[in-house]
Parts: sequence; structure tokens; C-alpha cells
Amino acid sequence: MSTYVRHVTPVAPERANGLVARVYEQADTEASSIGPAVRMTSPAPEVLAAGWSLTREAHLVGAAPVLDKTLVALGVSQANHCRYDTLAWLGALRLLGRPDLADAVDRGEPPADARHAALLDWARSTATPGAPAPLPDEPVAEYFGTALISHFINRMVLAMLPAGLTPGTLDPADEPAFEGAPVFRQWRTDRAPGASLPLLAGLPEGRPPQWGDGTPAGTAYATLAAVAGQGAGLLTPAACQAVRDVISAHRGRRPADAGHLDEPLSRLPEQERIGAHLAVLAGLLPEALTDDEVAAWRATDRRYSDHCTVYLLAYGAMAAVGHIEADLAEAHTSGAKSA
Repeated sequence: MSTYVRHVTPVAPERANGLVARVYEQADTEASSIGPAVRMTSPAPEVLAAGWSLTREAHLVGAAPVLDKTLVALGVSQANHCRYDTLAWLGALRLLGRPDLADAVDRGEPPADARHAALLDWARSTATPGAPAPLPDEPVAEYFGTALISHFINRMVLAMLPAGLTPGTLDPADEPAFEGAPVFRQWRTDRAPGASLPLLAGLPEGRPPQWGDGTPAGTAYATLAAVAGQGAGLLTPAACQAVRDVISAHRGRRPADAGHLDEPLSRLPEQERIGAHLAVLAGLLPEALTDDEVAAWRATDRRYSDHCTVYLLAYGAMAAVGHIEADLAEAHTSGAKSA
């Protein structure tokens, strides 16, 4: 098992083939070297591909400045208390030529630019149930997609990477924080929208959200939701319903009181309760998920593999993200009607 990924053994870049190799190649060319936050889902290539596609089509390409969308990813990561991703996006801001902005946000100061401050506030507000703060800019699909993939990745990082792991500066000129730490690639402006969609061929197709407005980001989000939803097959129908009930009660956000998360699961048989508990934690409190709990779940069925583990965690994470998406979609629809 990797030192820098918990619960599973990720696919090393030099051993990758098929869909994993194709994702790694595109991510390495267009974003960063293949660090643990990319490798962690590689035992489930479909989850890896869908997650990368949404990252690329929402965050890395499109009409909105990548710096602005990096602020969105940073705000979400701060709100979710995901230190690994927070440090990564601060590093990205510095490498995008705005160390002043990164330093100000890191100190807890609002950005001097009012639009940047509003984007950061909006991103942070998506971690709170209810209507988010007004989105101060267009295009909606890119900002929504960036926020939603950040919520998903934050949950997977908190569940799957060791506590205390930091990504370093992502600057190729600096000493890496650890072997295999990510390195930011030089920013390119020639990325074509939709170039990641061929990676999704043959994967489950969800219904694109209305806010996607026919964009590749909307397609990628629908695919990620459909792919992660297949993780429900690892649980019994009763366990799935219990997971949905608990996550719905919190609208997919971090609970104020974590002490009662397991009460709705208490009516399940013990063997079913173990998997449901993991899915709930992945959605609501991923940093609380322990190695022993994952091992106990895998011991309930000898067929459970690294592939299954990624799928179960992705199922719980996207069950939570689905509520955030619904709140964003409702706010967007209400705003369009009142305009």
C-alpha cells in the first residue's frame, strides 16, 4: 500500500495502462504531475476519468479566468477544512503570478479585488446548507463545476490521504515535499474544451444539469454522479436508504455535531451497518474514517477490493455533493426567474 494513499494501492504512473494511462497522460500534460490526489482513485479507472474530466472542463478550460476558478477551489477547500487542497490551491495562485493574493487569503484577509472577494465568499458559502451567496460572475457552468468537483475531491482527499500530508509548493524549482509530490505544469492557453470527454466513452451517462447549459462541464458532472452512484451496489437497499437519509439530513454538509451520525444506522444488521457507516463518513466527515474501519468492511466480503473501496467512498462523497448541487441549481433557477 502506498505511503501517501490510505486504504488502497494506487496505480503508479509507470505501471498505468488503458484508461488510467490515458487520464494520467492528459492530466500530466495539462495540469500537474501525477501526485497522490490524482492517484488515489486510480484503482477505479471510471471514477478517476470522470473526476479528471470535470476538473479539466470546469476549472482548467473555458471563458472564466483560471485564477478566478482557482479562488473558487480554494474557498471550497478552506470551508471543508481540507488542508492538503487548500495548500495546493494557494501554491497554484502563486504560480499563476499572484503571490500577493495567495498570501492575503492565507492570512485570512479578503482579497483587495471586490470580484475576487465575492467569488471566494460564494465558494465558501456552498459548504453551508441553504441558498449560497450570490455568484458574482459568469459563466455559471464553470464556477458550479469547479465548486462541485472541489467538494468531491476534498472528501476523497480527507478520506484517502494521510493526515498531515502537504503537497509542497507545486513549483518545479523547489524541493518536493515528498517523493511523488505534484508539480504544477506551465499554464497553457490552447486547451480545447471537451478534450477529456472521449475518456468518458462507455461510462454511465447521467442527465446533464440545467446549469451545465450543454457545456462539457455539465456532461462531466453528470457522468461523475452516475459513475459514483454505482457504488450503491456495494450496499443493501436498506443500507443505501439509511445512507441517503443521514446525508440528506445534513444537506451533504459537515455536521455541527458528529456524535449522532450513526444513530439512523443502528437498525441495520451489523454487517450492513459497517459499509453504510463508511459511506456516511465519506460524505459528511471523511477525515474521521479510519484504516481499521475500512479493513473491517473489506473483511465482511472477500470479494471487496481496492476498486470496491474507491467506489464506496466515491458513492458517499457524491451523495453529499448531490445535495450541494441541488442547492446551487435551485438558487440559479430562482435567480433566473427573478431576473
